Amino acid sequence: MGELPALVSDLALILIVAGVTTLIFKRLRQPLVLGYIVAGMLAGPAFNLFSLQDKGNVEMWAEIGVLFLLFSLGLEFSFKKLLSVGKTGIITAMTEVIGLLAVGYLVGMLMGWGPMNSLFLGGMLSMSSTAIIIKAFDDLNLSKKKFAGLVFGVLVVEDLVAIVLMVLLSTISTAESFSAWSMMTSVFRLVFFLTLWFVFGIYLIPSLLKKTRRLMNDETLLVVCVGMCLGMVVLAVKTGFSSALGAFIMGSILAETSDVKRIERMTKPLKDLFGAIFFVSVGMMVDLSVMLEYVWPIVIITLIVLIIKTLFTTSGMLLSGQPLKIAVQSGFSLAQIGEFSFIIAALGLSLKVTDTFLYPVAVTVSVLTTFLTPYMIRLSKPCGIFLLRHIPDKSRHLLLNGQAQGAGLGPGLKGDAADWITYLKNYTLNLLLNSIIILGILLLAMHFLLPLFQGWLPEGPWSGMIAAFVTLLFTSPFLKALMSNRRKTSTGVMMNLWSANHRNRTIMYVLMIVRVVVAFLYIAYILSYFIEIPVIGVLLIAFGILILIFRSKTLMRNYLNLESRFLINLNERQMDENIRRIEENHGVCEVRDMGEAHWLDRTLYAYSMKIGEHSSLFDKSLRELDFRTKYNLIVIRVERGKESVNIPEGDFVLRAGDILTLAGHNVTVSLLRDSSLNLSFVKDSLMTLHDFSHAEEKRKHGRLCCAGVPIGDASPLAGKTLKESNISQHKCQVIGRERNNQHDINPRRDDVIQSGDLIWLVGEEQYVSKLISANVYMI
Repeated sequence: MGELPALVSDLALILIVAGVTTLIFKRLRQPLVLGYIVAGMLAGPAFNLFSLQDKGNVEMWAEIGVLFLLFSLGLEFSFKKLLSVGKTGIITAMTEVIGLLAVGYLVGMLMGWGPMNSLFLGGMLSMSSTAIIIKAFDDLNLSKKKFAGLVFGVLVVEDLVAIVLMVLLSTISTAESFSAWSMMTSVFRLVFFLTLWFVFGIYLIPSLLKKTRRLMNDETLLVVCVGMCLGMVVLAVKTGFSSALGAFIMGSILAETSDVKRIERMTKPLKDLFGAIFFVSVGMMVDLSVMLEYVWPIVIITLIVLIIKTLFTTSGMLLSGQPLKIAVQSGFSLAQIGEFSFIIAALGLSLKVTDTFLYPVAVTVSVLTTFLTPYMIRLSKPCGIFLLRHIPDKSRHLLLNGQAQGAGLGPGLKGDAADWITYLKNYTLNLLLNSIIILGILLLAMHFLLPLFQGWLPEGPWSGMIAAFVTLLFTSPFLKALMSNRRKTSTGVMMNLWSANHRNRTIMYVLMIVRVVVAFLYIAYILSYFIEIPVIGVLLIAFGILILIFRSKTLMRNYLNLESRFLINLNERQMDENIRRIEENHGVCEVRDMGEAHWLDRTLYAYSMKIGEHSSLFDKSLRELDFRTKYNLIVIRVERGKESVNIPEGDFVLRAGDILTLAGHNVTVSLLRDSSLNLSFVKDSLMTLHDFSHAEEKRKHGRLCCAGVPIGDASPLAGKTLKESNISQHKCQVIGRERNNQHDINPRRDDVIQSGDLIWLVGEEQYVSKLISANVYMI
């Protein structure tokens, strides 16, 4: 037998010690994180009770642990959650982070630790511990309290700020001197790549998982997700960011898929194992001699976390409009530092810009504040009562009614001002988002596509010309969108502004010209970079391409298809959660999946009928014929020669030879065939809704899709009849409704849509996705 590798023996020692200590801490009802840190102290130089053969192996496992911790944090994070926490989470988190950064830097400088140690100290103090707070709330049965929800909102914002802070600290520490321009460049670069990764990730990854869902068992899904996580880590490092950022980004992308719960379940053992090794490695960094030497700085920093951090977070809650009691409870709950503080401290060591004493100091402060967290939470309520009793009456009234004060932001803007804000917001979003995508495609072409063609083709202009053509081909839909005002909200606002006065029209002309000029500059730069031609030639060719793109309707249709797929993927998780919530409320246990024997598949069919020359339908509009009322059918497509119209409107007039695609109960096939309507059944056209959806995916243009939209109290459709909802004007039709575990096919026009309903739509993807966006987020 060969000698046992040091990696195995060291790992066995760490896990055995960690297992014993965590059992003890579990028995004492203390956070497991403390148990891991104590295990590391026992296995490390602090007590030197055990001997590790190769500490480098432990550091490697610990780095993997950081990746899986941040990947799991990304799975719990959601960009929609960030929007949902609103101003309370954002104001409180920013008040805390900025305040503690300043205080930490000032205290570090006063203790003579130098600028870099002081800056990292401020970063460590500004981050609270998500894991410790969640554990404390669970132990104290406070997770359902209002202040707990607000604290979770603050932690969501803090998680994102921590990622940005790590990037900024890395940039500042590796620069020879501080530069505001360098800082702004780093922030812009971070925002650019975050947006690019998010947009492409949301478009590609959920679609990939949906296409391969039937092929993926738990083992395959685990391998694919870990592979994507590590792939994004490599990509992040290659583009100059930290590996932790890459893991977090991939987790946040997967968090928007409907498979996120399954992914969390599959990756949890990896997170627990490698996370435990990371926290053990944190404990191994503790040096008792350093703790004794820096005992007073540790006491001072601990008091800052317990008192100053509490004051800043409480102030942030009050500034956001929360009453004093809620603000105090939230502030006391956030009075600790944890896992992100360790990661920031480890970052400073890895960059060799902080002294070795800072890490054990941070660990010691974390251990003390973690131990005190449950007691701080219990103390918050009596402290809030004490403050209310000892403040002036006028202040007490304001603090007791903080929510109303915070909500009173003054009267809303009306008229031109409100329209201009809406218009400029959509204008800026359109300009920035499409510019980022265009630049991302351009970067890929410059660094990968052009070298690839240069390696394949002989020397000459052909490689550049082909690269330019491919780049323009892929950027053309986004150049078209850049020049177009195609959002429905923008269209109504534009008409209001346009008709208001001449000054508005002049400004809008200027803004339109700016968009066109930006698109022209992108085209000219692509041509000049890949092809060596005179400037006048670049300008003339760019102008010609600009005209072609501007006049193309196909490019706009392609862009709308891309956008609709992105919106459907982005809403997938939220829609799935809302559907499950509705089903739980009505006691429905089965999972609603259009791919798994859904009730619509058993009752609703799509089929095609051709209108004969002597049909009574000839030369009549769909409104006159009223298929929904007479036959419980919906016309979802009319084909006339080579042209087809999806979800035709009521004034659409039928002609002989038209082929109608109808959706309804399969019984109605025989009713129509036996009637005097002179309709002939198109062979092999009868199919279930599921099969119809699969057949539509093969169409190049005008694909129809089916999706369920859960209706909440705040949904704009709630309380309206189908006729009042104007869903048909959005090129969609309601084909089914679920209410109180009852199913209806093609509900009547006078039926009222109620909160708690799940309505099933059929329509073109871009219109269905917009209806989902308008309703899913409202629940």
